[in-house]
Amino acid sequence: MSKKILILLFFLFTVFLKGQTLKFTGNINDTSANNGLPNVLMMVLKFSDSTLIKHTRTNNTGFFKPIQVPLDTYLVILSHPSHSDKTFLLVPSSKDSVYNFKNVVLPPKSFVLNEIEIVAPKEKSYYKGDTLIFTADSFKTGANATVEDLLKRLPGMQVDANGKITVQGKEVDQVLVDGDEFFGTDPTIATRNLNASSIDNVQVFDKKNESTEEGANETLKVINLKLKDDAKKGYFGKVSGASDFQKFYEGEFLANHFKGSRKVSLFGLVANTPKQAFGGGDAYKYGLSGEQNWIYDDETGNWINNNERGTGVPLTIKSGFYFNDKIGENTKINADYTFNQNQLFSGSETNTQFFLADTSYSNLKIKTSESKNQNHSFNFRVIQKLDSLTELTLAPKIKYTTSDNSTIQTDDFISGEIATTRRTVIKNTNSNQTSDANIYLKLSRNFMKKDRNISISYQPIFNSSNNDTKLNTDFIYYEGQANDSSLVQKRTQKNSKIEHNASLIYTEPFTKKIKGEFSYNFTNNQNSNNRETFNYRATGYDLLDSNLSNNFENKRVIHRAGTKLTYEVKKYRITVGSYFRNIEQQNVNITTGNKLQLKVNNILPLASFNYRINQGSNLSFRYNSSSQQPDLQQMQPVRDNTDPNRISIGNPDLKPTFSNNLSLNYYFYKGIKDVNFWVGGNYGNTNNQISYATTYDSEGRAITQPVNVNGNYNGNVWLGGGFPLFKKFIKTYYNFNGSFSNNVSLVNSTKNISQNTSLGPSMSVEKNAEKFNIRIGGDYSYNIPKSTISIQSNQPYYSYGLEGSVVLKIRKKFIISTDGRYNDNGNRTPGYNIHYFIWNASIARLFLKTGNLALSLNANDILNQNISNQRYISSNQIVDTKTQIIKRYFLLKLLYKFNNQKTKVEGDDDF
Repeated sequence: MSKKILILLFFLFTVFLKGQTLKFTGNINDTSANNGLPNVLMMVLKFSDSTLIKHTRTNNTGFFKPIQVPLDTYLVILSHPSHSDKTFLLVPSSKDSVYNFKNVVLPPKSFVLNEIEIVAPKEKSYYKGDTLIFTADSFKTGANATVEDLLKRLPGMQVDANGKITVQGKEVDQVLVDGDEFFGTDPTIATRNLNASSIDNVQVFDKKNESTEEGANETLKVINLKLKDDAKKGYFGKVSGASDFQKFYEGEFLANHFKGSRKVSLFGLVANTPKQAFGGGDAYKYGLSGEQNWIYDDETGNWINNNERGTGVPLTIKSGFYFNDKIGENTKINADYTFNQNQLFSGSETNTQFFLADTSYSNLKIKTSESKNQNHSFNFRVIQKLDSLTELTLAPKIKYTTSDNSTIQTDDFISGEIATTRRTVIKNTNSNQTSDANIYLKLSRNFMKKDRNISISYQPIFNSSNNDTKLNTDFIYYEGQANDSSLVQKRTQKNSKIEHNASLIYTEPFTKKIKGEFSYNFTNNQNSNNRETFNYRATGYDLLDSNLSNNFENKRVIHRAGTKLTYEVKKYRITVGSYFRNIEQQNVNITTGNKLQLKVNNILPLASFNYRINQGSNLSFRYNSSSQQPDLQQMQPVRDNTDPNRISIGNPDLKPTFSNNLSLNYYFYKGIKDVNFWVGGNYGNTNNQISYATTYDSEGRAITQPVNVNGNYNGNVWLGGGFPLFKKFIKTYYNFNGSFSNNVSLVNSTKNISQNTSLGPSMSVEKNAEKFNIRIGGDYSYNIPKSTISIQSNQPYYSYGLEGSVVLKIRKKFIISTDGRYNDNGNRTPGYNIHYFIWNASIARLFLKTGNLALSLNANDILNQNISNQRYISSNQIVDTKTQIIKRYFLLKLLYKFNNQKTKVEGDDDF
């Protein structure tokens, strides 16, 4: 390096080095004698004037006696009569206090040294283009810490108890290792698999979403873990068994092999504890994708992760494998298979208050259900390089699912005078078989001109399902409104879907700063559903009920073409564009012969702006528009009386929605002070939003039909960050989330506007040390609902929680941990203002030199208070639910972890 550059470096750094000291230690190895090299002279010269500040020599074992000098920029020369000199230019930062010249080897005497090694600290985090990069070694973690431990220490990142990762308030969609999927596609697939010490850097960026599903986000939030070169090999895993020798048991086996590009995983699990699947734990730690179990909750109208519910009494059996490899220089392959069987017995109690213009009443629903679900899924992907510029991807996926469910549900309808007016007892059984298959084909071609490329993709999708349901309902009247009666029916339903998706994307750079993208997408979808309902007679289920039977078909052809321009310089990137979309839809009621044609044209504009203020801060803005089509179930004009108190019917006149979405995000991090902050918000409104029109009869029965409405909008704000206290003795984290929504619906033909405002602050403090870990935190949620149809439903409610955890390591052989959380729910229906304290604890004894064999006693819900309690307010309803959940239980567990390095496998949470 030229002397002018070295002088410039000196003046940049000396301003930070006043009044501090730097300690030198180290050792010199003699490779020929395979031991330490004695009598090596270390000379420390001040860079600015070559003044000799201090010197020392190695002892008989090759180790230097430590010396201490003022913090400055130095030339450090290592000299020995039998070897050539080695010179270091040491440019420390204001955070450095010790530099260790560890295992240095001096060059042979015959070697002429013409280079100087420059030692300077890397930035803890910085931007490279739009990619935020964290230097892993700059963030302190414990010995044998996992990647998840590392991520928890990165500014702006959070990892919850289920392994879900958020970056600056946004959930991570995908985690890659060296740019490839690691044992599948689960977002936190590698975080508990790899040691933090194996990571060179952590990269955070957005990439284009290749999903063809309507309404899917255009971009995905991605984390890429860049491995050090010596970390790309090894095997690791565990085998464990646990039981209380009475009722509960768990058994697991996981084995993983990682060598270069080859990644292999085998797993198996059987458990009847709340540990359904591998969700939130080993699903992420051992890289098992596709293990999330999302279900539709008819109590809340939302999709929720059944693995996180913790409700009911489960039985889970799972097994499968993952395989990734590279054949030669041009072929990558990936394959995985999963077998999953879940049985669940659950119970719930739901109290719903209904508010109408002239009356109010409530419904107490007690429901028990038993289900058994089984699925087989197989995924395969091959990426073939045809030449240095062309790549072909082939990715078929197959899934087969069967399910059997039975429910018993009792509904009591209670008048405003607290008198039970009627009761229904519903007994339903259901069996279903579903087959899914699709093939994704993509051809990508880069050209010699930088940023010029083209990609063509095609994906056929096939789906079929058969469903058989038996309905049995008893109607009981207490005030003589009608005679007691019963309904016995059988329903069969056959659904099929064939869809073809094709796309072409071409990118052309006009100048070094401006490039354009041109795209075209084509979708052809045919979806049909044939539903037949038979009433029971003396001869069996043989009387067709035409009011509850229908054969319906939806055909849809979509053309979308558009362009966008991107202007990009060092700190700025601006994108503007627009798409034109044409939809031709035909709804065919095969039963009646009616046909409904619909043509819709949309202009879908988009824009984004990104400003990288400096290496530690970034500001971004994004606007996009989207349109979504109604699904077949929403359009089929047939009644669904699975629950005769809550009948739904489709609407073939539904139109596509049109939405506008805006988001703004800002982030900064100051590495020296270890302070980070992020803030953001979004706003969206939807025209022709698919809402619901509900009609209630005199007995409280509801008939609901989807309709298009206008006036729906929502907004969210979030902020968070962290900062150290007491000279970095502890770290404080804070978060705030706020939201507002406005939703329109129809209740007995009257327009109802429901608004909800929610506020949710939280804060925690942590202390991480080698022998212990302590965390204390709290969170609060306050909801303010408003409804125009009845002020009685405008009842604010709140919940708050206090939690803490302690982990102690005693004499390297014992690990004691405990955690607790207090929850309080207020301003709810009597009987649902529940407060409870969940306390768990464990003690583990480690065996073997590595400590990888552990015997532990785990106590769950020691105070026997666990309960699941939710509230939601929608339209003219207030719904409070309590759900059955496994309470106190104890397990004696034996666990053995293994890896190829014969060292301790971190993951004390497993003990």
